[in-house]
Amino acid sequence: MGHTSARKNSRSSQLTIQQRFVRWCFRPQRLLFAGALAVGILSWPQVKQSLSDVESLPEYQVGIEQISVTQPPHWVPEDLVAEVLHRVNLDHVMSLQDPTLSERIAAAFVTHPWIKQVHHVTKSFPAHIHVEVTFRKPVAIVYEVGGYYPIDASGCILPGNDFSHSDIDRYPIITNVSSVPVAGQGQSWGDPAVEGAARLAAFLIEPNESGRSLWEIWNLTAIKAPSTTGLPGEELDMEYQMETTGGSTIIWGRSPDTQHPGELSVAQKLQRLRDYHEDFQDDGGFDNSPVACVFDVRGWRGITRKIARGDAVSQSESARSVRQSE
Repeated sequence: MGHTSARKNSRSSQLTIQQRFVRWCFRPQRLLFAGALAVGILSWPQVKQSLSDVESLPEYQVGIEQISVTQPPHWVPEDLVAEVLHRVNLDHVMSLQDPTLSERIAAAFVTHPWIKQVHHVTKSFPAHIHVEVTFRKPVAIVYEVGGYYPIDASGCILPGNDFSHSDIDRYPIITNVSSVPVAGQGQSWGDPAVEGAARLAAFLIEPNESGRSLWEIWNLTAIKAPSTTGLPGEELDMEYQMETTGGSTIIWGRSPDTQHPGELSVAQKLQRLRDYHEDFQDDGGFDNSPVACVFDVRGWRGITRKIARGDAVSQSESARSVRQSE
């Protein structure tokens, strides 16, 4: 009798569980969800085809004409966007719906030698992409046996084919460079002597309120880089010189970013040179003597001047010959 009652209770319990499961499955919300899921699965091929059709619409097609970049300065070629895309084989029509498009466009621009940094890529509708970048700025031309190499303030090599002879004449020429670039365009020269000369040039070509630079006002023609041996730590004591159009030499001293305790700051040196040039500008400034002179700005008591002899004269002649050969 007791066993019969237990079996009845077990069947009753099982029926109760089944009933609960059926009630859980057939609630309206769950039936609606299951129906929507089934419809979605069945209609996915048609939806996928519709998305493909949307991507092919002109409003979603991105070509060279639909890509813009931060307004380039005058030294950057006008066809930069086309050049960037061509370098990485992206000069074809692309879809605005492509989830990897922004990343690929950014990668294409960041590898171009004129681009210093890519900040962000913005997509908009109808099809348009805008790339916000910072451009590299040329500050000097390295004159080396292999030719002319434009560089920026960090010593990064810029595209030489984008410079004409008249462009080259506007920038300081860096002479006495014995090294060759260790990499190609868009990469650093790899020589601390070149990099220090580039940083010095960046200060000298910065225009003032009237639009003229110290390089123009002082009639400078070249920066002589120090000779190097490749020994570790020698860049700390490398010293630079500047040459004038009249053949005089200005001994600048160490690189502008030196931390040497005995070196005058860039501001102090520039102010000394400004004061001297203002005092003698009516007589020719740094070329106010009938013979070439050497001006040394490093001393704590002020600029010293003496008649150029030997190597100083030959280096001045070398700088002038570079200009005349352009």
